[in-house]
Amino acid sequence: MAAFQYGADAVYLGMQDFSARADAGNFSPDELRTLLGVARKASVPRKVYVAVNTLVREEELPRLISLLAQLEAIGVDALIVQDLAVVQLVREHFPRLPLHASTQMAVHNAEGVLQAQRLGFTRVVAARECTVSELEAMCAVPGMEIEAFIHGALCWSYSGLCQLSACLHGPSGNRGECTYVCRNRFQIQDEHGRLLDTCCPCSMKDLALGEFLPSFARAGVASLKIEGRKKTPLYVAAVTNYYRKMLDHSFQPGEETQAELDVKTIFSRPWTQLFASSQRVGEVTDPRTTGPRGIEAGVVARVRRTADGDFLRFTVRNRPLEKHDGLQLELPGEERPWGFGVNEIHTFTQGGQERRSTVFEARPGTIVEVPLPSPHPEIPVGTRIFCASSQAVKRRYSWPEPRISLDRERTPLQFQIDVTPRCLRVQTNRADGTFLAETILNPQEPLAPARNPDALEPSVREAFARLGDTPFVLDSLTLHNPQNLFLPRSTLNELRRMAAEDAQEALERTVQQCVSRATSAVQEWFPTPEGLPRPAWSIKIDRPHFLDLLHTDLLASLEEVVFAIDRTPAQDLPSVLEALAERVGRDRIRISLPVICRHGGPHDWRSLLPSLVAAGWNRWELGNLGTFDILHAAGVTPDNADLTADWSLYTTNRLAAKAWLSLGLRRVALCPEDLPENWERLATALGDRLTVIAWQHPVLARSATCLNASLHGGCVGRRTCTFTTMRMTGPRGERLLAVNDRCQTILLQDSPLEASLHDLYDAGARRFRADFLWKDHAPLQIRDVMVRLTKSI
Repeated sequence: MAAFQYGADAVYLGMQDFSARADAGNFSPDELRTLLGVARKASVPRKVYVAVNTLVREEELPRLISLLAQLEAIGVDALIVQDLAVVQLVREHFPRLPLHASTQMAVHNAEGVLQAQRLGFTRVVAARECTVSELEAMCAVPGMEIEAFIHGALCWSYSGLCQLSACLHGPSGNRGECTYVCRNRFQIQDEHGRLLDTCCPCSMKDLALGEFLPSFARAGVASLKIEGRKKTPLYVAAVTNYYRKMLDHSFQPGEETQAELDVKTIFSRPWTQLFASSQRVGEVTDPRTTGPRGIEAGVVARVRRTADGDFLRFTVRNRPLEKHDGLQLELPGEERPWGFGVNEIHTFTQGGQERRSTVFEARPGTIVEVPLPSPHPEIPVGTRIFCASSQAVKRRYSWPEPRISLDRERTPLQFQIDVTPRCLRVQTNRADGTFLAETILNPQEPLAPARNPDALEPSVREAFARLGDTPFVLDSLTLHNPQNLFLPRSTLNELRRMAAEDAQEALERTVQQCVSRATSAVQEWFPTPEGLPRPAWSIKIDRPHFLDLLHTDLLASLEEVVFAIDRTPAQDLPSVLEALAERVGRDRIRISLPVICRHGGPHDWRSLLPSLVAAGWNRWELGNLGTFDILHAAGVTPDNADLTADWSLYTTNRLAAKAWLSLGLRRVALCPEDLPENWERLATALGDRLTVIAWQHPVLARSATCLNASLHGGCVGRRTCTFTTMRMTGPRGERLLAVNDRCQTILLQDSPLEASLHDLYDAGARRFRADFLWKDHAPLQIRDVMVRLTKSI
């Protein structure tokens, strides 16, 4: 309601299942109908998008099907989606639901937009890391809309590619249960074990791109997105007002500054423009303090101690201070600000406290004292003070409450009523004329002719318009009463009640039939097996020398070697691959493309791939939507190449696997963050079309930010930067390894993750792989791990 009141064209929200904010209040179906009613009755109709944007486990598919059937029946304007199970279900069973690709899909280039279009999406919510020029290229894809974030909290990792919460603590950020590991304080050591810092190096500032609205408009961005979930209505009102007026150029003189201060007062970390102008920006994190601050209200001049308590003295800055405002202080050594409410305000002149007076409001420039709560921490002179709650701001914004019974979206019905002396028959149709239900009422006594035939139809229409608390509204009514028989009001009311009940039962029956059909179709689908008679092993590496100590017979027994090209200089790649082919055989090498392939990055993969294809390389592993079309542009298709999916094309249920296999991929891979019991269900369903990553140091996050730049407040320069790896230890003993990926950062789990191979083999898994990536693994360790694993089953 607050968003609509202050100019939002659309809102997005989550239901109580499959929402990427699982611990938010979220919406019931009835609340959703109410909001849809508000949106569609507005003078300029608004839209409501539902985020079904989590990964879905195998056992949850029936619940997902029920939710999608409900949402299609309710008639939401679009779904925002991450898991391809939702895409598969919508295409096959719920085609009236438009699809938007969530930012959780990490679409960051035009190729990703093209592939999303082929999957049936009409809009892509771009990765927050995209520059304006990258957005412009994405907007150039005909027939697709691009939505870009302009304000809100930022994830340290590319959204959808973070497994920090799931792998370290259990709850998954990709399932709406993020524990915000990236906001924590870490001890950071260099590769030699020297302590570099203790801070919050991954805690991001808040995105604020008001200055880029003209650039976004020129680029062709269709929708500007503000993160508003898990915020207060007051925040939503203020931030929507700020960007609506900025977009419309409707600020009055001085109003823009006030509106910006309002947003910062209600909830704000320091603001950043992230990578809107360049892929290389240093100061995007806030490593010293976590949590919102507000706006600066002053600096501590003195803490005066008296018999009546302690008082904090400072000069008010930026905007007036009122009684009952809330203040926060950034205290040295503390991770979060300390705050208290202002119960009194004392002002005095430079002459001293003898001329002190108590006021309700103090203007900027006024020297004030406010009483401190007891007890309170030590507060040094010079500490910055922030106003984090303002009574004036709260008074400035208001919004209407929804009227549940009046605002609820209702289904329009057509009634066709036939009257004979002993039978009343109602055919109820949808607004488009399709049949819904038939209702018959037989009066106890034959109906008699009406004394006033002209009043019959208005009387019937009035009775059927009174649909009360039902989910229906009268669209049209046709009365066929050739004998002009009188219809008592009680009879009409009973007939209307019965018709409404029959219509509701028919709608519910239609939904249930659709649910049953979809559920049966899901349970009956299994991929065609490739017929592996025994376990097949492969290895994934990013350094050729990792194979140096593998015995000849072990190397010969591997089904394939997957080579990740991320860490090989582009100019060296052809010769590196040829050398690898001499050892392993070209027909057993699969090339794994980088998950993130950005224009203007350190490697121009797009110009390199055609030469690799021309050289005969035709086995590829994909990890992002964009890699489909990057390969396609180089002449690679499922018809002339062997394509597989890595774990970052998430497969946590059989329908996601069905979607990937229908695109021509041969196999999918289990993702590290999933649960062992779900791995076993997928092993049973997918068999040898599934690859189990048996041993790995999981990539927990991929970030476009440089960890070293976060520690130093900006880039130290490539010539002087010594960052290769850093070790990070979290507050709960979490141990991570940060790897410099050409000024971006890869976070690895420091200890290996090993799957329960016997359980997975017994469940039906036949393909297994060990991954040795990003770390400088010792070839001896690799040999020992591979020998142990391959002998275990």
